[in-house]
Amino acid sequence: MKLGRLLDEARAWGSGLERGRKALASADVEIGHAEVRGVRLRYVRSRGEGAPLLFCNGIGANVELALPFIQAMSGIPIVAFDVPGCGGSAPAKFWPSFSGYAKFAVGLLDRLGLAGRFDVAGVSWGGGLAQTIAHEYPQRVGRLILMATTAGAPMFPGRVSALLKMVTPQRYLSRSFMASNASTIYGGELRHRPDLAIDFSRLTRAPGKGAYLQQLAAISQFSAWPWLHRIRCPALVLNGDDDPLIRTINARLLAALLPHGRLELIKGGGHLFMLFSAEETARLIRQFITATEAEADAALRAATAQLAWS
Repeated sequence: MKLGRLLDEARAWGSGLERGRKALASADVEIGHAEVRGVRLRYVRSRGEGAPLLFCNGIGANVELALPFIQAMSGIPIVAFDVPGCGGSAPAKFWPSFSGYAKFAVGLLDRLGLAGRFDVAGVSWGGGLAQTIAHEYPQRVGRLILMATTAGAPMFPGRVSALLKMVTPQRYLSRSFMASNASTIYGGELRHRPDLAIDFSRLTRAPGKGAYLQQLAAISQFSAWPWLHRIRCPALVLNGDDDPLIRTINARLLAALLPHGRLELIKGGGHLFMLFSAEETARLIRQFITATEAEADAALRAATAQLAWS
């Protein structure tokens, strides 16, 4: 019985790779690889006008999972990538820290000829990376968008039942595990909807074990509290009001302590509201981008002047 289930899972993941290829092919995005810091990274890039939006994904996630968000943000140029050892990117040996991952992310933009201003967005684990990029590259980041994330330790923890299931990448390895546990892990739109969990899992690609451990190590060291007040660019914090992993009090604190932060809660949204409430998420981000153009320019000028003075 167990062997039969494992064989079914293996066949499902094989067909999942083909579904991922078809999803990318139909998404009207550029798919490519670039060598950054000696590592071959896979990326997707959408067409649009204005400053590019660098998107930082969740722990262990591959770029296919961001496609609903990218498509909902049509007209805004987005660059998303697989971190080393995940999706279609090669693994890398490096000390796992968000500063290290930030060098890969910004290095990718440079390799793509996007050496000027950009906005940065991050979801969950990627929110820590996005905060680090905004802090370490203030002369280039115009706006910061944070989704379902925190400023790191200390934080108000989510539900223990959900956190324990995030310690391993089992949800990426077993479709039946995903269907059975998605409600507990992600809440919101996936409550009592195993069919949506299956749809989500069909586009996942299991990360390398070493890569997952690297990402866990990076998040375990992360805390933005000492320098959060130095992020001067406009910042939008989005959170679902039914997220078992990230309690809304964390989002409220994040928005309150960012000098130019603002908060929006997604009603009924869980940890994956960016995907299952993609249109509402895109609407809020578009409003934020439109309303903060002058603020973003002013923040960049100030950061550049400060860098020149120092």
